[in-house]
Amino acid sequence: MNYLILESFFDKLIFFFMEYKIIFAIFWLIILGLVLKRLSKKDNELFLKDFFKKK
Repeated sequence: MNYLILESFFDKLIFFFMEYKIIFAIFWLIILGLVLKRLSKKDNELFLKDFFKKK
């Protein structure tokens, strides 16, 4: 099989990431912050839930 197209695509993608490192670093931190915020909200709601509440 000829993987020249796929190899060329990944080479261009890696070159693009290396060229604009700071933009992708900021973008990555924003995405990571949003994911952690959502996870912490769900974890806090689970922590505040009273499992042993008497009815």
